[in-house]
Amino acid sequence: MNKWLRGDALALSFRLLLARWLSSGKDLGRRRVRLLAEAGLIGAGIIWGVNFVLVKLALEDMPPLYYLGLRFLVGSVLLAPYGYMRLRSLSVRGWLLGIGVGVLLFAGFVLQTVGLQTTTPAISGFLTNLYVILVPLILGIFTSRWPSPLLAVGILVVSAGLTLLSLYGSLKFGLGEILTLLGTIFWAVHVLGVGYASRRVSAVALVQLQLTTCALLCLACAFAFEQPDLFPGWRAMGAILWTGIMGGIVAYVLMAVGQRYTPATLAGILMSLESAFALIFSVIWGYDTLTLRAVLGFALIFAGTIVARIGSKDSPELEGEAGPPAP
Repeated sequence: MNKWLRGDALALSFRLLLARWLSSGKDLGRRRVRLLAEAGLIGAGIIWGVNFVLVKLALEDMPPLYYLGLRFLVGSVLLAPYGYMRLRSLSVRGWLLGIGVGVLLFAGFVLQTVGLQTTTPAISGFLTNLYVILVPLILGIFTSRWPSPLLAVGILVVSAGLTLLSLYGSLKFGLGEILTLLGTIFWAVHVLGVGYASRRVSAVALVQLQLTTCALLCLACAFAFEQPDLFPGWRAMGAILWTGIMGGIVAYVLMAVGQRYTPATLAGILMSLESAFALIFSVIWGYDTLTLRAVLGFALIFAGTIVARIGSKDSPELEGEAGPPAP
């Protein structure tokens, strides 16, 4: 009898150890997926940082709305062979989500671009990066899901670093600043919208709808208000192709996939690294110089990002509402 009891005890112990091992394996898999998702969001920030320099070059040869329209059109056309079948399987709700997120993207770009005409790039960059604070604020107001104390500290530290990097001179609120701030609100809602839609719509279909919607709206506004030359020149076309492929397809796919596994607040912080990378590439290109203030800004941004990452580790309440797996 004792032998049977000992055998049962050993079998039970083995099953418990096996269950624990399988559970740890699942946890490890989830952690790896989360890390890859966060790396993808940082990658999107790096791509958009490079794009700042290329956009500056392109806008010397063509008006802004026409540039945006061609940039998003390139991404939309190249992605179409992969997005077509996924779009066919989308429900009406999926189409509305994708188009709605595309409208938010368009509104953010247009307000930022128009606002930039009457404000400085530094002020525009500072006001745009306020979406790092607006994302958790909007999320908290409408869902009562507030950041953990450590995550809140990380947000504040990142915001201080962004301020050091981008805010020079006096901040005055005129029409340009108001339009830019309105654009920032749309950027923040766009981050939340992508976080919501990415759990309900295929990443490729979501990006396809975003790019197509934004391209059509930008081109319509460009021909209505700018009357551009159809061919802006080879230098501008090179910038359009690069930003359309990397800043359009690659970055937005990384964003859509990354936000499926990353809390919206942390996603906003990781993507805000684009401002740091923009300055790095601007220094490399020769548009800016590296100062002590910039170094301190970098240090605060990366330190705040690490703190926010730790603070969001056990914060599932910051995730978007759970949805079915996307096809």
